[in-house]
Amino acid sequence: MKKMLGLFTLLFSTFIMGQHTADKRISISEHQTDDIYLAGETIRINAIVDGDVVAAARKISIIDSLQEDLMAVGADINVRGPVKDDIRAVGGRLIIDSEVGDDVILAGGEVTITENAVIYGNLINFSGNIEMNGEVKGMLKSYSGEIVLNGKVREEAYLYGGSILINGEISGTSKIAAEEFEIGNDARFLSDVEYWSEDPEINFKNSLINAKATYNEGLMPDKEDLSWNVWKGFSLVAFGLWVFYVISAFLILVLLNWAFNDFFADTVTHLDKEILTSFIYGLLYLLGMPLLILFTFILIIGIPVGLFLLSVYIFSVLFGHLIAALLLAHYLNKNRNWNFWTLILVSLGLAIVLRLLTLIPFLGSLVSIAVIAIGYGLFLLVFLQKRKNKLKIAQ
Repeated sequence: MKKMLGLFTLLFSTFIMGQHTADKRISISEHQTDDIYLAGETIRINAIVDGDVVAAARKISIIDSLQEDLMAVGADINVRGPVKDDIRAVGGRLIIDSEVGDDVILAGGEVTITENAVIYGNLINFSGNIEMNGEVKGMLKSYSGEIVLNGKVREEAYLYGGSILINGEISGTSKIAAEEFEIGNDARFLSDVEYWSEDPEINFKNSLINAKATYNEGLMPDKEDLSWNVWKGFSLVAFGLWVFYVISAFLILVLLNWAFNDFFADTVTHLDKEILTSFIYGLLYLLGMPLLILFTFILIIGIPVGLFLLSVYIFSVLFGHLIAALLLAHYLNKNRNWNFWTLILVSLGLAIVLRLLTLIPFLGSLVSIAVIAIGYGLFLLVFLQKRKNKLKIAQ
């Protein structure tokens, strides 16, 4: 029983500090001298980090300085502290409000480069819309639904969007293609610009400084170009989400296997003979636990117990595929002699397979649920058998 409680306690604590936390935040407030990998609901970095930062969360805030790269995936990403090297970020809303020592690659719904931002490398962006108010020392390339450029680009600019407003300064040559293209009063082109718009008669006002503007019908995006650009944007988003999943799963599997390696190895020895029974026990747990929780809520005195059981149940469902993957890895290792990290990598691969199976309509979900049910059923079966043996010894 202690091992079962310990396992669920570990799941609970991992949930609080990890990727599925609902109301807690991870806060880095002490100087970090190495790379850090973080997965949480809310992540806030208030201290200097000497190495890379890899972060996946709903909300990510970078307040202090990062000495190396930032790779982030989240719904809301706000970078206010300086980043000495590259930024690669995927999210719903992204704000860069600091100096960045090298390239910035972004994919998201809404991107804002504030007037305080200075990017010393290139800025490459795939987004629904972008407002660029800062300074890019290198090249700017953006594929967006709406582009507003109020800042400065020191090298070339390649802008493709549905609507583009230029009210800033571009020093290098430009290629701009948009259905709607507008030049603001503060726009400055210091080199030649080629453009395409549905209206070829664009008023460049006084924006051309020793430069000329040329209408280029060849810049008009065809369906293949549009599909390719959209595909690149979605590919970056999908890649970011998978990075989020893989990092989080890896950290949890390391923690689980470190704490309960012997328990998992002992449990899988019963799998060959008890697989059907384990499946039945697992279904009883997955289907019966909600009824038990509901019953405890009916009784006022049972509400605290119900809340605890509800937490355990939610965590066990969320981590079910990881538990099942780790059990399968230990089962495959019965006649082998894998080391710790081999077990982790195998279990991570199995977890990814289980996650991909859920994308298959109906059948994939059934297989995934069956594997998870066998895993938890095996835990319950081993626990009950050990309890029965202890009672026999006591008698």
